[in-house]
Amino acid sequence: MQLPANNHRLNPISFLESWFASGVQIFGHTIILLFATTKLILTGKIDWREVSRQSYMIGVKSFAVVGITALFTGFAMSLQIARELVLFGADTSIGGVVSLALIREIGPITAGVTLAGRVGSAIAAELTTMNITEQIDALEVMRIDPVEFLVVPRYLAGLFMMPVLSIYAMSIGLIAGINIAHSAANLPMATFLDSVKQTILDRDFTVHFIKAFINATIVIMFSCSIGLSTRGGAEDVGIATTRAIVWTMTMIFVFNYIVTALTYAPR
Repeated sequence: MQLPANNHRLNPISFLESWFASGVQIFGHTIILLFATTKLILTGKIDWREVSRQSYMIGVKSFAVVGITALFTGFAMSLQIARELVLFGADTSIGGVVSLALIREIGPITAGVTLAGRVGSAIAAELTTMNITEQIDALEVMRIDPVEFLVVPRYLAGLFMMPVLSIYAMSIGLIAGINIAHSAANLPMATFLDSVKQTILDRDFTVHFIKAFINATIVIMFSCSIGLSTRGGAEDVGIATTRAIVWTMTMIFVFNYIVTALTYAPR
């Protein structure tokens, strides 16, 4: 049986080399873009009207999908926790355990992953289309910095709206937990909330916001980086969109673990 002429693509070593080189290129371009964006923000080159518009597109239009995702995630998680704690006779601790999971992990991850799928993909597709249709080149010809014009407003909007969406997701999940605790364990809301007050610390909120800001940076920077660096034809729009979703979601989970390990690891 004769192999096709392009049989080098079947070589796993070549595939891994290509995948690794592509990953390094994307990561490096994202870091450079982050530094350039931060420099422009610190010098005050900000179009606040565009920031406001992007905040609406990124944040306000995501409330519904984040709310639904957080609600049913809270239902499922609270149901599992409530049933297990009732078996061990620790039903009064349901509120504390549920709130810890929500504020430390579920809230930031739910908002981050939802925005990665909804906003990150849209940004990558939009900027890739602008690149392919030479709109980015037209901006440069008119001496308009694409980073200042396209990236800075989206990044600031992400930094503003991601913490709001994370707190919103946490609150929706907490409401779901209260309902599940009452229906599955017959636990009064006052007992649930008292357990929450005894368990949650100020540090938990600090870590929550740190994760929210990191998630915003990941979603916006990787999506913009991939969109601005992708060239080709119509097929590359889909490739860039898929690549943006994969990278942003993967990095959200990686950095979520890193932050958790640095702040909550046993000593």
